[in-house]
Amino acid sequence: MKKLLLLMTITLLNYSAFAGEATLANEEVASLVEQYDNETLVVISNELVKMANEEEGIGEFDLASTHYDRALKIREAIGMQTHKSFASIQYLASQAYSKAGNFCEASLYAKKASEAFRSHGIVKFEEKAQMEAKEFAKACAVVAAR
Repeated sequence: MKKLLLLMTITLLNYSAFAGEATLANEEVASLVEQYDNETLVVISNELVKMANEEEGIGEFDLASTHYDRALKIREAIGMQTHKSFASIQYLASQAYSKAGNFCEASLYAKKASEAFRSHGIVKFEEKAQMEAKEFAKACAVVAAR
């Protein structure tokens, strides 16, 4: 029964993204937090990341970005913003946003990921995310100037 509820929740989240919602409302996150334990919420977040990866594979970068955002909001709601996985999802979101042409958002996520990687001592990814944050910021400035 728990797996069925989990599947229904993920399907509902996916449907609402297709319906044109750009973000998961705070009320929806609060509702999920009330309904599920942290372990189940992590599973939901992981499923959203998997869906985002699949969407990137078929060129649906805006939809992938939405699912990364949702995964991050869920993890933030349960206090996982200092976990390594949070930094990784931020980095993945930056990549999806950049591929969708949303360079300002991409820069913001890459910068946050770089800072988080630094706090975990993951220098290789910190430097990569920092470099990309600068590149995305330059692209953002170009797009904003048009």
